[in-house]
Amino acid sequence: MKNNISIKDEFLRKSIHLSNSGIAFLLFFWKQESVLAFIFIVTMLMIGLDLVRIYNSNINKIYHSFLGGITREFEKNRLTGASYVMLASLIVLLFFDKYTCIAALLIMSYSDTAAALIGRLYGKTQIFDKTLEGSFAFFTVSFLIILLLYPEIDFLFSFIAIIVATLVELFSLFKIDDNLSVPVVAAIIISLGG
Repeated sequence: MKNNISIKDEFLRKSIHLSNSGIAFLLFFWKQESVLAFIFIVTMLMIGLDLVRIYNSNINKIYHSFLGGITREFEKNRLTGASYVMLASLIVLLFFDKYTCIAALLIMSYSDTAAALIGRLYGKTQIFDKTLEGSFAFFTVSFLIILLLYPEIDFLFSFIAIIVATLVELFSLFKIDDNLSVPVVAAIIISLGG
């Protein structure tokens, strides 16, 4: 994925990305069914707004006047990362238990943010369109999240979950947005070892 936004806009984009961790924190205070209902509504709104933006040039112009600086080039005529974050949150909430959801959603928010910022600021070793340093940051933050949330999890499963999630984030397999693929893959593997 080619970075077409400034480092300042990347920080703004990732601060918004970090706010998505609020979904995980809601699970500490609300029942999972309530969070799921809320996220379903927000997801439908986000995807609906994205589709209207994509197919209506006037709405698209308004959108880009406000959020064009933090929108990546490839998102201009397709769903944005925000829609994929919400869709991933919905899928994870629908199919996995509370703590697996929390871990997967925090990995999506914090690990992806760490990878992007460390990669942009300190990345020297290029791997496709990402950096080894960013991937190491992703792995480290994910490992900390798993250890803090699942101290009793089998070490092998946690290690495999983190390695696979890191590789999914690094390679963005099948051109699937990593905001969707990372939390779903992480949740699947974590649930096997939880």
